[in-house]
Amino acid sequence: MNARPYIVYPDTAGVIKEAGLGEIVIKRYINEPGQVSFGVVGFVPGWFLAPHHHHTWELIIIDGSSEGPGYTFFDECWWRADPGCGVFLPKGCTHCWSAGNEKGFKMLWIYPASHEEAGRIYDVDPETFRAITPEEERSALIWTAEVARSIFDSSEST
Repeated sequence: MNARPYIVYPDTAGVIKEAGLGEIVIKRYINEPGQVSFGVVGFVPGWFLAPHHHHTWELIIIDGSSEGPGYTFFDECWWRADPGCGVFLPKGCTHCWSAGNEKGFKMLWIYPASHEEAGRIYDVDPETFRAITPEEERSALIWTAEVARSIFDSSEST
């Protein structure tokens, strides 16, 4: 645990993964066990992270300068996450992420623990999952209180 403030710049952030697709790089800037970790993921069109969950909550912020929205899937729905928005995912909530088919996006992820403590536990075989389709992209929901209420109220009554 670091007891002093510090600053990490993009050129010194730790690379966690390079997927060989050009811009798909997951970087970890801060990794303080028991406290916080955060980093960035640049999604190119068509790239995705299969359904997974974490041992902690997760906060995602879609970079306001992203070319397009990101798409996240939870509670049986694809949701559009526009540049500049934040997405909160409770501990254990299964979710996935996909870039659109024509535009990519960049996300900042934050965990209340180290990257290793948060973990990424896949809920399906990542090799069998596919990115959002153009049809799903066009019909992805936009979060409003009314839409969320209708989705969650209907799921609780079944």
